Amino acid sequence: MSALPPIGPNPLATNPVTTTGSPNIALPTAAEKPEAGDRNLFMDLMARANEDQIRSEEAIQGLVSGENQDVQQVVMEVVKAEMSFQIFMEVRNQIVDSYNELMRMQF
Repeated sequence: MSALPPIGPNPLATNPVTTTGSPNIALPTAAEKPEAGDRNLFMDLMARANEDQIRSEEAIQGLVSGENQDVQQVVMEVVKAEMSFQIFMEVRNQIVDSYNELMRMQF
């Protein structure tokens, strides 16, 4: 009977996983709360949309009362107010969707 060749390293053996990234990176935890800046950003966006709406209404009232004859400026104020409101609503919808997604993930 002939001798079998020696058995080499197991090709199916697994090695422990090691990271090659920076060891100083801190991963977020579930206990972390959102920064106050996020809330302030949302509140600032809401305030800006409200201010644009007020300016739009003032421009319309000025046009109706005859104080302002520049129709183009009034239209620009109205469009600006509409865009600000649409952006605000999109951000709000994204926040609500994210919250709902988090609630679904918990169950």
